[in-house]
Formats: sequence, structure tokens, C-alpha cells
Amino acid sequence: MAKIITNNNQLIATPPVGLLRYGIFTAAAAILPMDNRIIASGLSFLSDHCGGANTYDQTCALSPVKPFTEGSDLMEADPFWVIARKRCGAVGRTGEEMLSAVRQQLTTAEQEVVESVVWDGAGLTTVTPTLTASGATTVTPAAPGAGTAIAALEEAFYDVYGYMGTIHVNTQAYAAAAYSNLVLRDGGLLKTPLGSTWSFGPGYNITGPDDVAPAAGFVWAFMTGKTTIWRTEILPQPAPGQTLDRSLNQWDVLAERVYAVTWDCPDIFAVQIPVAAPATTDAPAVP
Repeated sequence: MAKIITNNNQLIATPPVGLLRYGIFTAAAAILPMDNRIIASGLSFLSDHCGGANTYDQTCALSPVKPFTEGSDLMEADPFWVIARKRCGAVGRTGEEMLSAVRQQLTTAEQEVVESVVWDGAGLTTVTPTLTASGATTVTPAAPGAGTAIAALEEAFYDVYGYMGTIHVNTQAYAAAAYSNLVLRDGGLLKTPLGSTWSFGPGYNITGPDDVAPAAGFVWAFMTGKTTIWRTEILPQPAPGQTLDRSLNQWDVLAERVYAVTWDCPDIFAVQIPVAAPATTDAPAVP
């Protein structure tokens, strides 16, 4: 006679989640609240500290005109929505439990979505700024290797920027950078020996300026000034009972919030980083 096996597993509370992974949420200089005016029309601010300085020869014989910077750049950021939606049978779970579940789903996944939007818009056509469309200046190192590439990137960036910058790059580049002793832990941040903040993110793409693909064995990295994120709290949603699909007896719940991301100066630089770690003798040269 065949045995009848019944599943009598007990439904228990979900174990607590761990720490959110390292990425743009960690590397950002600040995550600031967003009000309804920013949601409606985006934001802009004057970058008065950008623009550089010059020497001046004060001798009477030359009497040159003192150079000046024309005005200040206006930095802008458009809002974009990040959502999570969950459908599940109504039997066994309350509406409040489903709301909690979908909010946790959003919290878990939103960082990757934000990184992808910051990189190239992630298919959104109205979001600015993005790294690939920022008009970044391409840096070409003088020698092969991840170390040389990052050194050239920092040299070019700090030639025009007086504060600590942020390096945005896909997580694929982490091992090569670490092997080159370029990744140092500073509290909760990862930094270069010069103090630049690493923003390693799997949500970032590997393409470069104008979304051009890198050479085989490379990924593109961008360096910006201080990166700031604005976001709302998770927005209020209708009570689950109002969105219940009664024909199928399923909960249909949504969690969403609005983001805007930008950096504080318009000067951006980009370089290709080899991902081989450790470096090999036949590793391709940096383009």
C-alpha cells in the first residue's frame, strides 16, 4: 500500500534581514528628504564652488586682465519613481501583512534600480542627469592596469575639483581595484588611498560616455563630485481591501517612492578599468 505523506510545515515569522549591500546608498554624501515641490518639478541648485581659479601676474609692465568665471553652473535633477508590486492569495495573510511584505520588497531592491537609472536612465527618457549622457571627459592612462587607470582618473578629476570625489563603477571592477590596493575601508565607506569614495554597484552598467561599450575585459568607471540623493518616504497607498482582486481573491499591493540624484559640479571624467585580478601578462592594455 502506498504511503500518504502530508506536508504539515508550520508557518513561522520570516527571519530578520541583514544589512543592505554596499552601493550608491552608502557612498552618497547624503540621502535627503524630498517634498512635493521637487516631486512635481524636479530640483536645481547653484554650484558656486565649481569653476576653478587662476594665477595673476601683477607686474606693471604686463598689466593683464584678471580672468573670471562667467556665473555659476546650475545643477539639476529630475524625479523618478521606484515601485514594487506584489500579488498573493488572500487566504492566510492579512492586508497589513501584505503591505509590510511589499514595502520590504521595495527596500531590498530599490538601490539596484536607482543605480541603473543614475547610470543611463534605465530606459526612462526624461531623467537627468545620467552618467553616460553627462558629457564626461575620457581619460587614457599611460600604462596598463587598474591602478594606473584609477590614478589617471583621479589626476584628471582633481585637476578641476577641489573636494573629494566619487567613483561610480560596476561591482565587476572591485577585485581588480582591491588587488591594486586601491580599496581601503574608512568606517562604512570604501575609499581610494587619496580619499575618493568608491560607489561599487551591480545596478551600474559597464558602458561609457554616450553608452559606448567598453573593450573586452574592461568596464567603464565615472568620477563625479559629491553625490546626493533625495527621496520621499514610502508613499501612502490605498487600504489593501480596496485593491483586493475579488474575482481571484488575491491581494494586490504596491509600495513606491520618488527619487532624484545628482552631483555637485558638472565636471565628470571616465576611464576604462581592466577587470582581471590579479593582473596577467597578457591582460589587454587600457584603451
